[in-house]
Amino acid sequence: MQQSIQIMKRVVLELEKTAATGNKVRVEALVNEMMDVCLRLKQVIDEKKSIERNIHMKEINEISFLYKPVLKKNYYEGTYLEEFAQKRTSDLKDAKGLDSHNKFWQTHEVIRGNVFGSVPEELVSKDTARKLLSYGWDKVDVRVLEIKDRNCSMKEFVEYCELNYDKFLIVKEKSTGAELVLHYKV
Repeated sequence: MQQSIQIMKRVVLELEKTAATGNKVRVEALVNEMMDVCLRLKQVIDEKKSIERNIHMKEINEISFLYKPVLKKNYYEGTYLEEFAQKRTSDLKDAKGLDSHNKFWQTHEVIRGNVFGSVPEELVSKDTARKLLSYGWDKVDVRVLEIKDRNCSMKEFVEYCELNYDKFLIVKEKSTGAELVLHYKV
């Protein structure tokens, strides 16, 4: 998909230059190339969406979480996630919520996702919640979806989640072995 996007960028730049010269034949050829690239991209996206037929989930709950938002678009760049984790831990310690956070996440194995700081609101005191909110955490509703059947690879399932949920975690509940998707409605 990334290669198609690069081609599209090149075509747009060339189209811009060619349109300025008035070469209508070349403009039409570039527009056709752009349409072909768009169609190929659409096919890739549709193929990824077709995986949905192989996934069966059931919403089992919706609960309120306290969520620490990631403030950088490319959070894997540099040391951002390391610094984020240190700040998250510091916030939780200062608010006296680290034990509750750790107890919850020790019972849930995170498999994949793009949320790096959260705790169910009901597990912390009102004072802890108030402090975390004052530190920039947000209160969000989280849909808990149980994966009943998944006839696709984990990679395909992660791509499915990326297409359908902006913020999510795929977790395994250690006590039951159930795979869950936590969909953060941010």
